[in-house]
Amino acid sequence: MLGLLMLTPIALGGWVGSAVQLARPRSPDEVNVSSWDFAATCLALVALFGYVIWFQSFLLNPLLLWQTLTGAWKPSRDEIGLTVGLSSLANMACVFYGIYAYRLADGNARRMPRRMHVLMGILVPLTVFRVYVWSERLSLIETIVPFALTAGRVLYTRRETVWRWARYLGPYAALPVVLLYFGVSEYARAWSSPIYQGKTSFWEFVIGRFVSYYYTALNNGAGVVATTPEATWHAEHILEWAHRAPFGLGAAFSEYVSFSTQAKGSFNWFLRIYEDVEFNSNSGIYTPIADLGLHGALVYMLLIGIISGVCFRAYRSGQLFGVLLFPMFFITFLEIFRYPYLGAPRAFTWALGIALALGIVAFCPVHLRQGKAVRVVPGIGRLSRRSAAEFSAASVSEEV
Repeated sequence: MLGLLMLTPIALGGWVGSAVQLARPRSPDEVNVSSWDFAATCLALVALFGYVIWFQSFLLNPLLLWQTLTGAWKPSRDEIGLTVGLSSLANMACVFYGIYAYRLADGNARRMPRRMHVLMGILVPLTVFRVYVWSERLSLIETIVPFALTAGRVLYTRRETVWRWARYLGPYAALPVVLLYFGVSEYARAWSSPIYQGKTSFWEFVIGRFVSYYYTALNNGAGVVATTPEATWHAEHILEWAHRAPFGLGAAFSEYVSFSTQAKGSFNWFLRIYEDVEFNSNSGIYTPIADLGLHGALVYMLLIGIISGVCFRAYRSGQLFGVLLFPMFFITFLEIFRYPYLGAPRAFTWALGIALALGIVAFCPVHLRQGKAVRVVPGIGRLSRRSAAEFSAASVSEEV
């Protein structure tokens, strides 16, 4: 019941936020996408720089790269290492993916420049390599979600019965694909170890691992709340990125809020005393209660719902901040049962990239801001005039 109570303000806030239109769209709208493409290119180059710094040992040693790809050598995370403040720049690729996916079907007569396709062809293999070598499934999900949202946006305009059913059943049809992706990643990660191999069937192992990720996370989150009688106000979960900020900033923040990862009441302490440190997912549903108390957590969830609803409306209207922010909130809700995504360092880096992209669009060179505008139907792919007209009518009816 507590979990349901925590989800209710998100649903309520999303409903309220989706009714808020910060900038009333015109139909057809006029949007200069040259600045969008310029911002996407800049963020892609930043992400590429982060990947080069992160995986330089592989990129500078073809033999090592080949041994890793063929499975002859499987490096650990400690062997690969991270460069503080630089490797995390790779997460800004999410901003590029968001703009790229939206531009694929935005109905704009100005096509994307070739450089964006080239950058896409470079960043996607690097992301897949990251999934393989760093055992990080979420990075590929962050890549796919913007394209899935674009597909859903295009399907929304189709009125034929087959497309209507595809729109209704698509999310359910994606579940086997998610399970397959999880199984492929777990094959290299755990199934090949003597602990599991030969003791159970592969699919029994995959389904069991998949379910255990979620129920252990929910159990951990509920356990944290049960062992934390009052709000800690340490923001350990909802502002994890602040505690882990580089260049001494994280340590300063932790000291300011009187927090230590080894202190009694911390999540690490909870895992050592009550659970297993290997199963360290903490659930985004319950842990805000430990940080803020029940009433503070309910307000926090309500704010997340409202902001996500506003971003959803902005996404459908073709506003840049919605195009950039809504995929991040979408993933937040996908992951909320497992862990608080918005508090993670990767989400903070993504948000920094969004701020940078919005700044670039606002202050980009004059010749880009004053580029020739073209007619666009906001939130729609490359559609026929009939489909565009239908969407325009739907948008007007929603405003009424």
